[in-house]
Amino acid sequence: MDKKRRWRIVALWALVVFSVLYTLPTFVGRDKLPEWYTNVFSKQLNYGLDLQGGLELRYTVDWKRAIEDNTRKLGDTVRAQIVDQLARKENRNPVDLTAEQIAAYQAGITVQVPEYNRLQLQFKDKATADLLDDEILEQLDSRFVLSRESDTTFELTLPDEQVAEIREQVVRETRGIISKRVEAFGLVDPDVRTAGLSDIAVQIPGVSKAQMETVRQRIGQTAQLTLRMVDESNTFFAGVQSQLDAFKAQRPDSDIALVPSHPTGPYVRATRKSDLVRFVRTLDIPADRVVGYEETEITEGNIVSDKYWRTYLVEATAAITGDHLARSQVLYDEKGIPYVSLDFNAEGGRIFADVTERNVQEYMAIMLDENVASAPIINEKIGGGRAQITMGAGGNPQRTLNEARGLVTVLNQGAYKAPVYKVHDHEVGPSLGADSVSAGTTSMAVGGALVIMFMLLYYRASGIIAVTVLLFNMLLILVLLVSLNSALTLPGMAGIILTIGMAVDANIIIFERIREELSAGKSPRAAVDAGYEKAFSTILDANVTTALAGVILLNYTSGPIRGFAVTLLIGIVCSVFTAVYVSRVMFNWWLARRPATLSIG
Repeated sequence: MDKKRRWRIVALWALVVFSVLYTLPTFVGRDKLPEWYTNVFSKQLNYGLDLQGGLELRYTVDWKRAIEDNTRKLGDTVRAQIVDQLARKENRNPVDLTAEQIAAYQAGITVQVPEYNRLQLQFKDKATADLLDDEILEQLDSRFVLSRESDTTFELTLPDEQVAEIREQVVRETRGIISKRVEAFGLVDPDVRTAGLSDIAVQIPGVSKAQMETVRQRIGQTAQLTLRMVDESNTFFAGVQSQLDAFKAQRPDSDIALVPSHPTGPYVRATRKSDLVRFVRTLDIPADRVVGYEETEITEGNIVSDKYWRTYLVEATAAITGDHLARSQVLYDEKGIPYVSLDFNAEGGRIFADVTERNVQEYMAIMLDENVASAPIINEKIGGGRAQITMGAGGNPQRTLNEARGLVTVLNQGAYKAPVYKVHDHEVGPSLGADSVSAGTTSMAVGGALVIMFMLLYYRASGIIAVTVLLFNMLLILVLLVSLNSALTLPGMAGIILTIGMAVDANIIIFERIREELSAGKSPRAAVDAGYEKAFSTILDANVTTALAGVILLNYTSGPIRGFAVTLLIGIVCSVFTAVYVSRVMFNWWLARRPATLSIG
């Protein structure tokens, strides 16, 4: 035997030994192996949702809302730029403008968003409209296309290709945030992937009942942090009594009511938040204002005497957003009650100090999504770039701490770039997984036994080589599944069974070619060489065709079908390697010992 063939055998044996050592934790369990061993080989095969049980969730991303919010912000920024130019025309410094002067300039500029990707600007006269040009838009957001509809009206449109690009970016970033939140639990191998244009599928195998509820809460909490000034001087809600009466007439079970006087301005309250949301949707909210909702508790001692939801009318433009947040953490006040401390970055700290200085004795709403976490009054300028959120949990310290920790996790992992809505929530029980494992294992055992019997009876000694190669093939598949952190699913088992058939099929093609060469009078060595050379193209063509189907399934499906595609592609690679290379090394080893004999049926 020459040196090259000897090294091939040594390398093959080294691969076999490594594969056995690498997969041993899967077969016997990490807890039954010594610590030094698991420090080197710590991975083991994970089971998918259909085998292990767990939680399957599906969310859809409202990317249109994200684009609409960006479009609205662009309108506010354009209006601010025009206001600065109007001030300079009158020899005024824009920085020194009072709130009344800014409001007077803004009154001549109307901003509307008729569609999520369209912005309309209406100016009071042509001279003001002429201040808007492509140069301003290029500096602010060059993705929009500017068109002049009339002397005083402009329209800015986001092209379809830009819409598609933003949609993909928003969905991709949302998927990343969900992945970080799920991974923060320390759960085993969660599967988070994009499904379709805007859906995100989440599969978390092996979670307990208690963990499921926590996962739902953390993933479902969008936690878009904004700090907005409360418009306590606005009497908007004071004039909605007639609409309120009509609403209550349709829902007599609702206790919704108007509170006409309060330091933060008139507001509407109800026991159920859903009543408030439905009622607010019937109102024509001013374009520069939004409505926030706060859960309020009135306590007497340690007893909650009243609990309700109330509305706040706040400015649509947020002074501070989650983008200005550097860090959040759980701290404790002098009474030992936990709260969430917010530390802003340098830019956020400067803005926060400026806003608090200009709004002394006014209320600032700290909002998470549409909910007002707290609305403290600003007593003085606040420097240092730090704010806090007081958690309300009905006097339950442990619940308060859990809420604070959960919020910190969400804030530190980042807020969603767009609203996220749950569209599917399904729990998979472990009993179904046990039945599936039993059925899959039985089918694999029966199928493998039948194949082994056939190969041994039909191909005799060469069948031993085929069976050995087949077992090594399955071992390699397991190695790759473990190394890639892929979870074995029930369709994955089907993929392995299919791979067994394909591996045997490749061996049969090779063996039949060798038998043809032997019948033609060639020596065993020449017959083996010719058989492998002639069979290679056929085996490659068949496997490439199947692999293309697997690649399509891998990229355009999710869940169980994707599990099938993963094991199928891994199986194809291992089958070709073992059938074409490993079996030939074994034949060469056999012929080096007995060059004149070849038992192949």
